[in-house]
Amino acid sequence: MSWTDERPAWLPPLPSPHRGLLRITLGLILVCGTMLTCLAVAAFGALLSMYLLWPLAVGLLLLMSGLLSRRVL
Repeated sequence: MSWTDERPAWLPPLPSPHRGLLRITLGLILVCGTMLTCLAVAAFGALLSMYLLWPLAVGLLLLMSGLLSRRVL
């Protein structure tokens, strides 16, 4: 065992490499699902509901927060 195997106690912990991945995945699923729903409804000639904006907005917020949490300053 070498002295380089352990991190010194005075160093801050390393951040997780998967930070924000769950939010990015959920955001992409919501955004893509909403867009596919809009395309399917529009292909049948029906009217789109304004309630479709809620999952789109939530998906975009999740996607932005997940991507911003991965940013390194």
